[in-house]
Amino acid sequence: MSEPNVGAVIVKHIDELEAALRYANTTMQPLLAKAAARVLDEKRHELGWAGEAPADFDEAMWLAPEDWRMGGSSEENDFYLSFSLQPAPCFDDEEPETWLGTIAGFAGAGIRLEASTDALGPRAWKALLRSEQSLIDELVARGFRFEPKAGDIALTIVMNRESLAAGFEDEMLDAAFEPMAHAIDGINSARPVLDLLVEAIKRAADR
Repeated sequence: MSEPNVGAVIVKHIDELEAALRYANTTMQPLLAKAAARVLDEKRHELGWAGEAPADFDEAMWLAPEDWRMGGSSEENDFYLSFSLQPAPCFDDEEPETWLGTIAGFAGAGIRLEASTDALGPRAWKALLRSEQSLIDELVARGFRFEPKAGDIALTIVMNRESLAAGFEDEMLDAAFEPMAHAIDGINSARPVLDLLVEAIKRAADR
C-alpha cells in the first residue's frame, strides 16, 4: 500500500485508532503491570530473593539472590548483580507506542530481564563483560543474549499473543505471564555461572 493510501486509511479509522491507543494505555497497561509485578513478587518470595515489584512500568521491577547483595546488610539495596524487567525495542530501535505493543512483540519489540551491577560504572561493566568471554559464552548457551556494544546481558521473555488475548478475554493474565516465571527460573538455573560472574565483579570492584 502506498503512503498516500496509508494516510487515507488512517484518517478514515482515526476514531478507532485513537480509542484503541487510549484504551491500551489507560486500561490495559495497568493490568499488564499488575500481572508482571505479581509474577516477579511470587517468584522472588518462592526463591527467597530480594527485589521490588511495584505494579507500575514507570518504576523498577527487579530481583536478585541475597548472596549478591553488597555490604552484607539487608538494609543495603546495592547488589553486585541484579536483574530488572526492561523493554526491548523494535527492529528499527524505536519503541512501540504502548506497553501492550512491547509485550505483544510488535515489530520485534519485547520484554527481558536485564542484568546490571551497582559495583561498577558503565565503562568498567562493559569492559568486564568483554573480558569474561567464557562465562558469557556459557550464559549465551543457556539462552541469554549478549550485546557487547551496549554492555547488555539479558534473558528475553517470549510472550504469546494468543495467550495475552485469551487473558484479557478471561480477565486473568496469569497464564499469559508464565514465560516471565520461566525466565526467572532460567536465571536461577544459571546461578553456577552467574555466581562466577559476581566473583569477577567483586574482583574488578576491589582494584
